[in-house]
This record gives sequence, structure tokens and C-alpha cells, in this order.
Amino acid sequence: MENNVTSKDEGKKNKKCNKSLLQRYREATYEEIFNKVLVPILCEFCATLLHTFYGSMISPPTSPIVHASINRTILPGENAADYVVSALMPALQAGFAVWMIIVVFIKITVIQFNPVMSFSFMLVGLLSPYMFIPYVIAQLFGSATGAWIAQSIKGDEPGPFRIAEGLNVGAVVGAEVMSTGVMVFFGLAMTFDKKYDQATGPMAIGFTIFQGILAGRWVGSSCFNPSRAFGPSLVIGDWKHHWVWWVGPGAGSLIFTIVYMTFFAPEGKAWGVRIPNKFLKEKRKEHPTEVTTMSNNHTSHPV
Repeated sequence: MENNVTSKDEGKKNKKCNKSLLQRYREATYEEIFNKVLVPILCEFCATLLHTFYGSMISPPTSPIVHASINRTILPGENAADYVVSALMPALQAGFAVWMIIVVFIKITVIQFNPVMSFSFMLVGLLSPYMFIPYVIAQLFGSATGAWIAQSIKGDEPGPFRIAEGLNVGAVVGAEVMSTGVMVFFGLAMTFDKKYDQATGPMAIGFTIFQGILAGRWVGSSCFNPSRAFGPSLVIGDWKHHWVWWVGPGAGSLIFTIVYMTFFAPEGKAWGVRIPNKFLKEKRKEHPTEVTTMSNNHTSHPV
């Protein structure tokens, strides 16, 4: 009886999985489409807009700023040598912004606001492949909107990510791989494991950004999010070295996703167990006699 019920449930699941995207769209109610498609995409747009806006507003000026109230003019690059202003403040701003945004949207959707995070979530099954492209488009559009608003308010560049002349581009890519990878690892640990109950998870992800910016300070790495770099680049039309902010974070996301899913995923879901088990099952189907012989040889007999 139980086996019949199980087989029926599995049949329903397989039938549902075999349905095309168009079939599922036709069968879905407006409420389902609104809550499961439109709202998450809108959340990605709003989250990336906020992230880019705040980051762009704190960026150092590229033209002189006159403060009449204190009778002083701040020149571009004036605070470049000040560690607190040029490194610590941006790191704190980015870390707290990520923490704040995750907490704001965490009860609505599994917020990502980063194409490489969405890519990782798609690889492990937390994000439907059909939603990946809409998510990324919403993230890029949100970043461009946030950068444009910041530029309109500041009257200055919206904090584009640039690699200064003379810096080692390979070192920047390497730092992006490591820092983004750690961020993705934390994100998977918090969302993929259903038993995860640490309320400080969003804060931990925010502090990976904080640590990553400080760690990459001297090599010129501080992005970890392709959409965050896309908006300012689009607004000012500067695409030099833009590929770095896609290749480095993308590679880090892929590498650390594989590491997490192979060794650290919850019991029964780790690729390090599932893949060998799948291979052994297929081998048993192809060579049932060999498997039977092996099992008979290893059967324990009473003395």
C-alpha cells in the first residue's frame, strides 16, 4: 500500500517536471505568477538599486567640491592616502548595506542582488533556470537606475570601479575569486541547509564583504558583484577592465559552489556522495550478475 502511494507521488512529481514552461504558465493562477515571478524579480531590482545607490553616493569625488559653510574645497584624490576614508569607510558601508538589504527582503524572497550569487543558486537548484536571466536583467537594470539617481544627486560620477594604472590585473582577478567565493560559500551555507538557524547569517555575509574589501585594498579589488560595477560603467560609458568584475566573481562563484556542494552540503545532498552513488546504481543496472556475485561473496556466514 505504502509503495503504491509512493509510486503515485513520484509519478505526479515526474509529470509536473516534464511539463513545459508554457504549460506551467497557462496552468498557473495570476496570484502564483505575481508572488513567485513578479515579486522576486522586483525585489532583485529594488535591492540592487539600493546597493548601487548607496555605494555610488559614498564614492570619492572626481571634481572639486566647494563647502561654503566651512569655506573649504575638497579636491579629487585628497583623501586617497587616508586609510579610514579610502578603505575602512567603503568597506563598512558595503558590508552594512548588504546586511541591511538581506534583512529587509529575507521574509519576501531569497534575495541575491548579484548575478554570480544567482548563478550559484541556479547550479544547486535554489533558483529555477527559467528565472536566472530575468533575475540578472533586473539586477543590471536596478544597478543602472541606482547609479543614474546617484549621479543626478551628486552631480558627479557614480563611483565606477576602476583599476589604476600599474596595478596587476591578475592579482585583482585572484582577489575577486577568493573574496566572492567566500561570500557565495556563506550564502549557500545560510540558504541551502534548511536546518540553518543562525539569525546572524545576513550579518556574516555582510562582514564577508567588509573583510573582502579590506583584503583587496592594496591590489585594487573591491567589487565582488558584476551588477554593482555594471550600473556606473553604463552611466558614464567607461568599460575599461569591466570584464574583470565578471570573470573574477564568476570563477569564484563556480569554484566555491563546487567545493561547498561536494564536501559541505547537508547529508544526502552532497555531490561527493550523490554522484558516486548514482554511478554505482547505473553500474548495477548494466552488470547485475557482477553485483550479485560480489554481494554473495561478501555475505557473512555463521561459523
